[in-house]
Amino acid sequence: MSTLNDVVITKLSGGLGRRNPEQDMVSGLLFSGLETSSLKFDTIKRIASLEDAEALGIDESYDINGQSAYYQIQQFFRMNPSGDLYVMLVGTEVYGDTVKKAMSMQEKANGNIRQMAIIFSGDTTFAQTKAALAIAQEQADLAYTDYMPFEIILEGKGFNAAVETDSPSLALLNSENVSVVIAMDVEKAFEQKLIQQDTNKAYILKSGEELVPSQSSSDIYNVRDADGLKKDGSVVLEFAFQESYKNTAAVGLALGALSKAKVSENIAWIEKFNLTGNGFAKPGFVGGKEIKSLGDLRTLNEKRYIFTQTHTGLAGVYFNDSHTCTTGTSDFAYIENNRTVNKATRLLRTALLPKLASPVLVDIDGKLPQSVSKSFEDLCRNALEGMVANQEVSAFDVYVDPKQNILATSELKVKAEITPIGTARKIMVDLGFKNPFGIDKA
Repeated sequence: MSTLNDVVITKLSGGLGRRNPEQDMVSGLLFSGLETSSLKFDTIKRIASLEDAEALGIDESYDINGQSAYYQIQQFFRMNPSGDLYVMLVGTEVYGDTVKKAMSMQEKANGNIRQMAIIFSGDTTFAQTKAALAIAQEQADLAYTDYMPFEIILEGKGFNAAVETDSPSLALLNSENVSVVIAMDVEKAFEQKLIQQDTNKAYILKSGEELVPSQSSSDIYNVRDADGLKKDGSVVLEFAFQESYKNTAAVGLALGALSKAKVSENIAWIEKFNLTGNGFAKPGFVGGKEIKSLGDLRTLNEKRYIFTQTHTGLAGVYFNDSHTCTTGTSDFAYIENNRTVNKATRLLRTALLPKLASPVLVDIDGKLPQSVSKSFEDLCRNALEGMVANQEVSAFDVYVDPKQNILATSELKVKAEITPIGTARKIMVDLGFKNPFGIDKA
């Protein structure tokens, strides 16, 4: 270095605080349906846009005969255009069998999925949905055991508000990592698609084509262009309208909201999660059932369903809450509680894993020296500090007991506690009149 007088400037790195991209938005959609030329059964694909799904053959015409994969993907990316989505198609014939593939999908995704929505294209009752719910919790438990935890959102197929308002609560099902979405846009539920009868595929009218009533039936149509009726050889093609989403729930909407939210955020947050948009204009239930009364909504909310609602004096459509299928007094009663714990679990394991099977010094009494205890505590603290900075937890505490007998057990025990972010589910205001003159001056 020159010995001349000078001003020396050293370029530093890290001041911008840039970090590796968060994985909290990584989501999964597991669905049953028909294979396409580019998407086969039990094959996982990662997509970053609706156009990616269309390239796999999951386009608007795919959603017939109870299938809703295109609709769900469209809603996911509408809620979070920056979303990161794995999709996997399965050839199952029972809702529960579809759900059984959840852990397989997570493994194929190398454990990257943080939240997964599961839909089924076949005819399904709500009793079958509840049976699938127990299977979903089994899959979530397996995932946590294998250090790749994720939350599951089930499509509430077969839901009937008139029946379920009098049925037992979902809280009794003890499924703390599973949520049931029964929300559906009333108009979308009854949307009809034009189906070509011989191929059973959706048909989109081209320029110059028009529908004309068929001579064979009032529910059947032919397509006519400048050359006459559309034919396949000498056979006149027949078309009919079919309802596509009558037994569908908008789980893609919920999945997109979750992928957009911080792990600590409730998807019912009014300021951040207005759900109104293409494909969701009017709140309702599965089957296109309209919301009848506030009393029904209160009952279903107490029974821990996830649905949509409006708020007097405010435009838009919003989720009611982020319930899981367990008791409201549980530490894991809400999705954000679970996502927070799941993230902390992954961070702590990643920090501590390099130390697995490492030598650990002890003092003359067999206890851990302060320097050893503190080094493990610091590892954990460094892992969790980012969650505090990102307002995902309020605080945390880590403690390694120096008195533990590691020589006898070969186990190093770490106690970590996190203080979650609170949620203003109710805002209570005391409001009354005031006389500026006071009572004694009247």
